[in-house]
Amino acid sequence: MKKILLLTNRYKDTDGSTTKRVLDFLAAHDVQTVQKSVDRKVKSLDGTLLQDIDLAVVIGGDGTIMQFANQLSEADIPILGVNRGHMGYLAETDGERVEETLMRILSGDYHLIERMMIEGVIRKEGAITYQQTALNDVVITRSGRLQVLNFNIYINGNLLKNYNADGVILSTPTGSTAYNLSAGGPIVDPGAEILIVTPIAPHTLMNRSLVLKAADNVEIEVLATHEEETEELMEVNFDGKEAMKLSKGDRVGVTRSDRHVKMICLDEVSFMETLHQKMKES
Repeated sequence: MKKILLLTNRYKDTDGSTTKRVLDFLAAHDVQTVQKSVDRKVKSLDGTLLQDIDLAVVIGGDGTIMQFANQLSEADIPILGVNRGHMGYLAETDGERVEETLMRILSGDYHLIERMMIEGVIRKEGAITYQQTALNDVVITRSGRLQVLNFNIYINGNLLKNYNADGVILSTPTGSTAYNLSAGGPIVDPGAEILIVTPIAPHTLMNRSLVLKAADNVEIEVLATHEEETEELMEVNFDGKEAMKLSKGDRVGVTRSDRHVKMICLDEVSFMETLHQKMKES
């Protein structure tokens, strides 16, 4: 490791203590560091920051990692998550163990795991008007006032079911511990290659999640509701970022992306250890 990008969520590492520990450690080991303080308002990184970077160390929570995962994946830069957030499912270490973790990385005592991503598109009158990649999930929910939504779900072009619900979550294995979990969906090992479809508060006796092959194509068709005004009743979010409005007749398609996010992993059982710890805390 010759050059490392350090991204710090200023609202997570509020006193800067973890950032200082990382900078001091890397300086003592003659590793060049590029440091940037970020928050939710930072939508993307300047491309010059990513030049010749061997590793991105992200200090914050899962949201901070997701915020830049797409861009770091595109630049083929692996990520080390340092948890200063709440859940920290995506983080490999925390502020107390960060020097030990970095020493193992500099010594080559680690391996990379690839996290599956999904590609989502919005089609209006058959034409693609928006396209985005997500690490966690693509979520379709209502926009504005409280109301029940009406939509069809198609799998590989075949109608699965018509739903009246608050929305639907299309999740990767990585995203299974996010909104999918809150909505009653299954927890999946992040190394798996599957796609999870979880309805949100469906008005039906059938409220189970559906686990699909990663190569399957899922499409959501927006239908009219019982309300007189049916325009822009729904919106779609990619990894919780900017919401895109949906109107009757729009379709949102989701399938596996060709890209993966590379994450630093020290131990094969790290996810299960994290899951065990989080279950004890809940």
